[in-house]
Amino acid sequence: MADDAPTPNEEAPQREGVFLKLADSVSEGMGKPVNISVWLIAVVAWTLMFALSKQLDKGTFLPAWFTSTGFNFPLNLITTVAELFIGFLVAAATNRAEKALVRLIKHIYDQSDKIEAVEESLSSALAENTALTQQVHTNTLLIEDLHRHVTALTKHFEVKPTGSD
Repeated sequence: MADDAPTPNEEAPQREGVFLKLADSVSEGMGKPVNISVWLIAVVAWTLMFALSKQLDKGTFLPAWFTSTGFNFPLNLITTVAELFIGFLVAAATNRAEKALVRLIKHIYDQSDKIEAVEESLSSALAENTALTQQVHTNTLLIEDLHRHVTALTKHFEVKPTGSD
């Protein structure tokens, strides 16, 4: 498509802002093998720490203030808010990717319409060319037939072609 201007039903491309750049970075980072590996190692380490430690089942390995309900509330609040924020960032990046995909599909659809029009033009041009070729073939047969008659007549009447002296 030579013209990148949006059609009336299409949204104009958004300027790349800080939020969108951050959303793209977070979204991209979430799916990287390094990120997944880090969290897999953390979960395995956490599980092994509780499975193999003799102190953990008593709950005395951490300071009391850290394990109190007073501390857990702000800690849970922070992680919940961070989770939601990351979810919103990923959703923003996903929405942008979806819009880009819709534009790409529309472009492909428009191209397929153009290809169909070209195919129809080629089909009619091929049909016209076939008809012209048949006419040339028919005319060639007539000319050859005429040539045979003229040759037979010139031999019969012993006429010499001019310029053959």
